[in-house]
Amino acid sequence: MEYLIKLSDEAGHKVLLTLDEAAAKRNAIDVVFDVIGSERPEDLVANQTLSASQVDDLKAMQRLVFDRDAQGAFIRDGVAFTANGQEVDPDAPMDRYFQPASREGIDYMRCELVLKAPGAAPAAQASAASSQDEQIRQFARMMFLHQVSVGHSLDVTKDYPDFGEIIQACEKEHLIEIDVPSASYKLTQEGQQLHRGWVDEAQDLIRRFDIYGDVDVDSSGRASFDTGMGRDWRVPMFEHEGVDPFKARFLLGLNDGEWDDLPNWREAALDPAWYQEVFAPIESAPSVEDLGRDRLERVMDQAKAALREQQATW
Repeated sequence: MEYLIKLSDEAGHKVLLTLDEAAAKRNAIDVVFDVIGSERPEDLVANQTLSASQVDDLKAMQRLVFDRDAQGAFIRDGVAFTANGQEVDPDAPMDRYFQPASREGIDYMRCELVLKAPGAAPAAQASAASSQDEQIRQFARMMFLHQVSVGHSLDVTKDYPDFGEIIQACEKEHLIEIDVPSASYKLTQEGQQLHRGWVDEAQDLIRRFDIYGDVDVDSSGRASFDTGMGRDWRVPMFEHEGVDPFKARFLLGLNDGEWDDLPNWREAALDPAWYQEVFAPIESAPSVEDLGRDRLERVMDQAKAALREQQATW
């Protein structure tokens, strides 16, 4: 039985942690220090506890939770966790806070764990300009590593003032290195693993959400899929399932090679106007509130049934 922890904070960071039964039965404080606070997130990726594409979000939350002194890491004052709306007792077994769940016919245990920390300003209260700048830097970094991966590297003998900070950060994180024969950047093993994580995440999004790209619901509530006459419900389904629709859109673009041949990719990756164009379908999509959570749940149940029927005929 898998135990899935959906960990989020008020600043909008989200990760999904997969524990086995033995890890889930440990005290909550041990899970916080040894899993959430892992000093080597790449080990969590290697043992399939964490997706490589979510390492940055985990590190951001670690900075909110932990500080260090001569004795090692400790939890900052004011930090608290709630699980499914209930305050977490650090000395209680973590599995106390899991609830049974099922997806695509597979049973598992699920816990909605929310981090509350003094440094995590609610996303709604963050300045729009600051939030946009941070998001652009995140996507520009992803674009840079993807372009290096597909062969559009940068000559290390030249200066790139626009990408200087991103290049330095990627070098510091050991995601890129210099390929001496070509005098250009290439991905390290860690960089390749991170990029594969993005591709895997995009493939998972396609598997789970592609069916909602064409949804037609009649007056009785019966849903039909891929008829050519429906609406695109992927964005509200992303939001309903706790998936950032903007990151999902960008991951799908990278996976599809949408910008592999973009001649001005460096300029585009730092241009807010380019992102406005890329994310226009997100902004114009129906919201969860427009469609209603109950309605989304009913359509989701029908979609899962349709997918199971398709798999049975393969």
